Amino acid sequence: MIKVDVSASELHPLTFASSSDVEVGQSVAAIGSPFGLPETLTSGIISALNRTISAPNNFSISGSIQTDAPINHGNSGGPLLNSSGQVIGVNAQIESDSGGNDGVGFAIPSDAVKSVADTIIAGGKVQHAYLGITIDTASSGSGAQVSAVKANTPAAKAGLKAGDIITALDGTAVASADDLTAKISAHQSGDKVTLTVMRNSSTLKLAVTLGTRPS
Repeated sequence: MIKVDVSASELHPLTFASSSDVEVGQSVAAIGSPFGLPETLTSGIISALNRTISAPNNFSISGSIQTDAPINHGNSGGPLLNSSGQVIGVNAQIESDSGGNDGVGFAIPSDAVKSVADTIIAGGKVQHAYLGITIDTASSGSGAQVSAVKANTPAAKAGLKAGDIITALDGTAVASADDLTAKISAHQSGDKVTLTVMRNSSTLKLAVTLGTRPS
Protein backbone atom coordinates (compact mmCIF):
# COMPACT_ATOMS: atom_id res chain seq x y z
CA MET A 1 0.00 0.00 0.00
CA ILE A 2 1.26 3.46 -0.93
CA LYS A 3 -0.25 6.69 0.32
CA VAL A 4 0.25 9.68 -1.98
CA ASP A 5 -0.54 13.33 -1.35
CA VAL A 6 -1.73 14.61 -4.72
CA SER A 7 -4.98 15.84 -6.16
CA ALA A 8 -7.46 13.12 -7.05
CA SER A 9 -7.71 14.64 -10.53
CA GLU A 10 -4.11 13.60 -11.17
CA LEU A 11 -4.71 9.98 -10.29
CA HIS A 12 -6.00 7.49 -12.83
CA PRO A 13 -6.16 4.14 -11.01
CA LEU A 14 -6.85 0.86 -12.74
CA THR A 15 -10.17 -0.77 -11.96
CA PHE A 16 -10.51 -4.20 -10.38
CA ALA A 17 -12.49 -7.08 -11.81
CA SER A 18 -13.53 -10.00 -9.62
CA SER A 19 -11.11 -12.90 -9.87
CA SER A 20 -14.08 -15.21 -9.33
CA ASP A 21 -15.06 -14.53 -12.95
CA VAL A 22 -11.67 -15.54 -14.37
CA GLU A 23 -11.70 -18.56 -16.66
CA VAL A 24 -8.96 -20.84 -17.95
CA GLY A 25 -7.99 -19.90 -21.51
CA GLN A 26 -8.90 -16.22 -21.36
CA SER A 27 -6.37 -13.66 -22.57
CA VAL A 28 -4.33 -11.71 -20.03
CA ALA A 29 -1.48 -9.22 -19.95
CA ALA A 30 1.16 -8.68 -17.27
CA ILE A 31 2.88 -5.36 -16.54
CA GLY A 32 6.09 -5.05 -14.55
CA SER A 33 9.80 -4.27 -14.60
CA PRO A 34 11.49 -7.59 -15.44
CA PHE A 35 15.27 -7.38 -15.16
CA GLY A 36 14.94 -3.67 -14.37
CA LEU A 37 13.13 -2.85 -17.63
CA PRO A 38 10.21 -0.65 -16.51
CA GLU A 39 6.78 -0.58 -18.13
CA THR A 40 7.22 -3.96 -19.81
CA LEU A 41 4.04 -5.59 -21.11
CA THR A 42 3.76 -9.32 -21.80
CA SER A 43 0.70 -11.33 -22.80
CA GLY A 44 -0.65 -14.85 -22.57
CA ILE A 45 -3.60 -16.78 -21.22
CA ILE A 46 -4.88 -18.08 -17.90
CA SER A 47 -3.34 -21.56 -17.65
CA ALA A 48 -4.99 -22.78 -14.44
CA LEU A 49 -6.89 -21.59 -11.38
CA ASN A 50 -6.80 -22.26 -7.65
CA ARG A 51 -3.12 -23.12 -7.44
CA THR A 52 -1.46 -23.09 -4.03
CA ILE A 53 1.93 -21.38 -3.88
CA SER A 54 4.39 -20.74 -1.05
CA ALA A 55 4.94 -17.22 0.27
CA PRO A 56 8.47 -16.05 1.20
CA ASN A 57 7.63 -16.86 4.85
CA ASN A 58 6.89 -20.47 3.75
CA PHE A 59 3.15 -20.23 4.42
CA SER A 60 0.77 -21.26 1.65
CA ILE A 61 -1.26 -18.89 -0.52
CA SER A 62 -4.29 -20.62 -1.97
CA GLY A 63 -6.44 -19.66 -4.95
CA SER A 64 -3.57 -18.29 -7.05
CA ILE A 65 -3.94 -17.72 -10.79
CA GLN A 66 -1.50 -19.51 -13.11
CA THR A 67 -0.56 -17.84 -16.38
CA ASP A 68 1.83 -18.38 -19.26
CA ALA A 69 2.19 -14.62 -19.81
CA PRO A 70 5.98 -14.21 -19.46
CA ILE A 71 6.76 -13.20 -15.88
CA ASN A 72 10.36 -12.76 -14.76
CA HIS A 73 12.20 -11.34 -11.76
CA GLY A 74 10.99 -7.77 -11.38
CA ASN A 75 7.39 -8.47 -12.40
CA SER A 76 6.30 -9.07 -8.80
CA GLY A 77 3.79 -6.49 -7.64
CA GLY A 78 2.71 -5.60 -11.16
CA PRO A 79 -0.89 -6.11 -12.30
CA LEU A 80 -2.26 -9.03 -14.26
CA LEU A 81 -4.94 -7.58 -16.53
CA ASN A 82 -7.87 -9.00 -18.45
CA SER A 83 -8.59 -7.98 -22.05
CA SER A 84 -10.56 -4.97 -20.80
CA GLY A 85 -7.57 -3.63 -18.87
CA GLN A 86 -9.02 -4.51 -15.45
CA VAL A 87 -6.87 -5.93 -12.68
CA ILE A 88 -7.61 -9.61 -12.01
CA GLY A 89 -4.45 -10.33 -10.03
CA VAL A 90 -1.08 -9.14 -8.80
CA ASN A 91 1.96 -10.93 -10.24
CA ALA A 92 3.83 -12.76 -7.51
CA GLN A 93 6.01 -15.72 -8.49
CA ILE A 94 7.42 -17.92 -11.23
CA GLU A 95 8.13 -21.63 -11.27
CA SER A 96 11.41 -22.16 -13.05
CA ASP A 97 14.38 -24.51 -13.04
CA SER A 98 16.50 -21.99 -14.93
CA GLY A 99 15.51 -18.85 -13.00
CA GLY A 100 13.99 -17.39 -16.16
CA ASN A 101 10.52 -17.53 -17.67
CA ASP A 102 9.34 -21.08 -18.35
CA GLY A 103 5.74 -20.08 -18.99
CA VAL A 104 4.57 -20.86 -15.45
CA GLY A 105 3.80 -17.72 -13.47
CA PHE A 106 1.43 -17.02 -10.61
CA ALA A 107 -0.65 -14.05 -9.52
CA ILE A 108 -2.51 -13.38 -6.28
CA PRO A 109 -6.23 -13.14 -7.22
CA SER A 110 -7.77 -9.68 -7.23
CA ASP A 111 -10.49 -10.57 -4.71
CA ALA A 112 -7.82 -11.46 -2.13
CA VAL A 113 -5.77 -8.36 -2.99
CA LYS A 114 -8.77 -6.05 -2.67
CA SER A 115 -9.80 -7.60 0.66
CA VAL A 116 -6.34 -7.03 2.12
CA ALA A 117 -6.08 -3.51 0.69
CA ASP A 118 -9.51 -2.49 2.00
CA THR A 119 -8.61 -3.79 5.47
CA ILE A 120 -5.35 -1.81 5.54
CA ILE A 121 -7.01 1.37 4.23
CA ALA A 122 -9.65 1.11 6.95
CA GLY A 123 -6.89 0.95 9.57
CA GLY A 124 -7.40 -2.73 10.32
CA LYS A 125 -4.85 -5.50 10.73
CA VAL A 126 -4.72 -8.30 8.20
CA GLN A 127 -4.90 -11.68 9.90
CA HIS A 128 -5.07 -15.17 8.45
CA ALA A 129 -6.63 -18.24 10.02
CA TYR A 130 -4.06 -20.76 11.24
CA LEU A 131 -4.21 -24.47 12.04
CA GLY A 132 -0.54 -25.26 12.57
CA ILE A 133 0.16 -28.38 10.51
CA THR A 134 2.20 -29.51 7.54
CA ILE A 135 0.14 -31.53 5.07
CA ASP A 136 0.29 -33.53 1.87
CA THR A 137 -2.47 -35.00 -0.24
CA ALA A 138 -3.29 -38.46 1.12
CA SER A 139 -1.85 -41.40 -0.80
CA SER A 140 -5.39 -42.58 -1.46
CA GLY A 141 -5.88 -39.42 -3.52
CA SER A 142 -8.56 -38.02 -1.23
CA GLY A 143 -8.06 -36.02 1.95
CA ALA A 144 -5.12 -34.17 3.50
CA GLN A 145 -2.57 -36.22 5.42
CA VAL A 146 -0.85 -34.55 8.36
CA SER A 147 2.92 -34.95 8.15
CA ALA A 148 3.76 -32.71 11.13
CA VAL A 149 1.97 -30.84 13.90
CA LYS A 150 3.62 -27.72 15.30
CA ALA A 151 3.74 -27.41 19.07
CA ASN A 152 1.35 -25.07 20.90
CA THR A 153 -0.83 -24.52 17.83
CA PRO A 154 -4.60 -24.95 17.44
CA ALA A 155 -3.96 -28.32 15.77
CA ALA A 156 -1.81 -29.55 18.66
CA LYS A 157 -4.34 -28.37 21.25
CA ALA A 158 -7.14 -30.15 19.37
CA GLY A 159 -5.22 -33.43 19.40
CA LEU A 160 -4.21 -33.77 15.74
CA LYS A 161 -1.28 -36.11 15.18
CA ALA A 162 1.16 -36.83 12.37
CA GLY A 163 -0.32 -39.53 10.16
CA ASP A 164 -3.91 -38.36 10.61
CA ILE A 165 -5.89 -37.92 7.40
CA ILE A 166 -8.32 -34.98 7.41
CA THR A 167 -11.29 -35.97 5.26
CA ALA A 168 -13.77 -33.17 6.00
CA LEU A 169 -14.10 -29.72 7.55
CA ASP A 170 -17.47 -28.86 9.06
CA GLY A 171 -18.96 -31.80 7.19
CA THR A 172 -17.65 -30.72 3.77
CA ALA A 173 -15.29 -33.21 2.15
CA VAL A 174 -11.61 -32.31 1.86
CA ALA A 175 -10.31 -33.45 -1.52
CA SER A 176 -6.61 -32.68 -1.13
CA ALA A 177 -3.98 -30.72 0.78
CA ASP A 178 -4.63 -27.65 -1.40
CA ASP A 179 -8.36 -27.99 -0.77
CA LEU A 180 -7.85 -27.97 3.01
CA THR A 181 -5.55 -24.94 2.74
CA ALA A 182 -8.22 -23.07 0.77
CA LYS A 183 -10.93 -24.03 3.25
CA ILE A 184 -8.87 -22.81 6.22
CA SER A 185 -8.00 -19.61 4.37
CA ALA A 186 -11.70 -18.91 3.86
CA HIS A 187 -12.15 -18.72 7.65
CA GLN A 188 -11.24 -16.03 10.17
CA SER A 189 -8.98 -16.28 13.20
CA GLY A 190 -11.06 -17.38 16.17
CA ASP A 191 -13.53 -19.41 14.10
CA LYS A 192 -14.46 -22.79 15.52
CA VAL A 193 -14.42 -25.67 13.04
CA THR A 194 -14.87 -29.43 13.25
CA LEU A 195 -12.38 -31.69 11.48
CA THR A 196 -13.27 -35.24 10.46
CA VAL A 197 -10.11 -37.30 10.86
CA MET A 198 -9.14 -40.84 9.94
CA ARG A 199 -6.63 -42.25 12.43
CA ASN A 200 -5.62 -45.82 11.70
CA SER A 201 -9.04 -47.44 11.19
CA SER A 202 -11.00 -45.03 13.38
CA THR A 203 -12.94 -41.90 12.46
CA LEU A 204 -12.64 -38.96 14.89
CA LYS A 205 -14.35 -35.58 15.15
CA LEU A 206 -11.99 -32.91 16.48
CA ALA A 207 -13.14 -29.40 17.43
CA VAL A 208 -10.57 -26.71 16.61
CA THR A 209 -10.49 -22.99 17.33
CA LEU A 210 -8.41 -21.46 14.55
CA GLY A 211 -5.55 -19.19 15.56
CA THR A 212 -3.78 -16.31 13.83
CA ARG A 213 -1.04 -17.22 11.41
CA PRO A 214 2.39 -15.95 12.48
CA SER A 215 3.94 -13.26 10.28
